[in-house]
Amino acid sequence: MQKTVSSLIAPGLLLLIFVTSPAGMLTPEVLQLPVRPDGDTSTHHDRVPWCDPYGITILLMGEDPDGRFEANLHQASRLGSRWVQLMFPAFQANHASSTLPIRDHRSPSRRVVEQAVLMARAAGFKVALHPILLIQDPSDPHWRGQLVPVHRDQWFREYERWIVSWSQLATSCGANLFYVGSELSSMQMDQQPWQRIIRRIRSEFHGPITYSANWDAWTEIPFASELDALGVNAYLPLSESSDPRLEQLIQRFLPYRSQLLEWTKQTKVPLFFSEVGYPSHDRALETPWDQHRGTRVDMETQKSGYEAFIATFSGDQQIRGILFYALHEDGGQTDRGYTPAGKPA
Repeated sequence: MQKTVSSLIAPGLLLLIFVTSPAGMLTPEVLQLPVRPDGDTSTHHDRVPWCDPYGITILLMGEDPDGRFEANLHQASRLGSRWVQLMFPAFQANHASSTLPIRDHRSPSRRVVEQAVLMARAAGFKVALHPILLIQDPSDPHWRGQLVPVHRDQWFREYERWIVSWSQLATSCGANLFYVGSELSSMQMDQQPWQRIIRRIRSEFHGPITYSANWDAWTEIPFASELDALGVNAYLPLSESSDPRLEQLIQRFLPYRSQLLEWTKQTKVPLFFSEVGYPSHDRALETPWDQHRGTRVDMETQKSGYEAFIATFSGDQQIRGILFYALHEDGGQTDRGYTPAGKPA
């Protein structure tokens, strides 16, 4: 008989149970480590104690109707979440742009973000502030992991000004965790600009800071030792099958899990999952990073992704936090997006 986590956990309780529980295991493989210019891989600052965030992401958009964020906070509370990660976008025109951010109606105002942080804290949540940079031009086939700015130095100067301004807001509002960047894979190897940005942010924000790396580029972070922990966005493709067995999905996770443990063991940098999520469509396990790829709504596929992740990583003390992705839309049985609201997951 096919073994499933749902035989052990009631439907709809997967995330409810997991976001309230710290996560333990793995086996080693040799990985690329963050290297200083002199070849030393040791930490070069006194790390702020890591905060072990377990919870869920809430998306903040400039076009959100009144009451949406408050409703998502209530949903996070029903899930038992102790943390909320507030993620919101800014934009640059295209992948070659050197100027940012540009005006876009999807970007929330500073006032909206400030109010969201304060509302979440007043409701008893710990708050991670996670600004992300996206490409505005819908005809540009690239994504933020493929930026190639014409004037790279200018891009870093403007990025620094933008991200530091959000670290100042994080300080003034009492956020508990701040992200210096997210999935900027093509820009990650520029060690010195990132060191400068991180040190500038530390002068403004005195809590833990992190960076969220894409699932296929997390070993390529030469400034990782400057962080208090490294986040990994775990959109690992698990299966192309329309009906995979749970054991097959877990087997797909296991080598990845081994790499994670070996990396954190060798670098001494704490590691956590900054995003884990599955859309509720039929291709969610093949392309978990794309909520539009599927041809039909499929709640069981979303649920099986969570089941496999939880079966693989539950109880893993080496993974120092998990933030599921994400609350935003109303959800329900006709929704093919990521939100678990109103779904079996």
